[in-house]
Amino acid sequence: MVSQTVSNWFPDRPPTWKEVAMTALVCVPLVINLYPYDEISWGWTAVGFALFVVALGPAGNTSFGKAVGRWFRAIGGAGRVAVIVCFVVGVWWTMLTVDLPITRIESFIGGWMVAILVYQVVHIADAGEIDGWSVT
Repeated sequence: MVSQTVSNWFPDRPPTWKEVAMTALVCVPLVINLYPYDEISWGWTAVGFALFVVALGPAGNTSFGKAVGRWFRAIGGAGRVAVIVCFVVGVWWTMLTVDLPITRIESFIGGWMVAILVYQVVHIADAGEIDGWSVT
């Protein structure tokens, strides 16, 4: 159903229910929060979508992308939480200290979230099933 080139971008296993649930938790707020906005920069949404699709697919399968993935898995759960918290604190600090164009940033991040949704839907279509709650 999915071309072989695109199929190579996904893990050699079906997605888990945990991954599907996390995708839903990301995408439901996206739909709820984008609706009331008066301004959406569709150009920035498209840029965010395209960059994240490239990062998830072709770039993630380069030797550098695979090395980053191995490192992220090797640091364990606490390490991943620490990296994510540092990223969030860095973004929060930047938003408080630098006058940023919020509409563009929110649209760019909205593009990321749509890319995550599309990635997950295509991964399910490629695998043809959803597996248990965790990777075996």
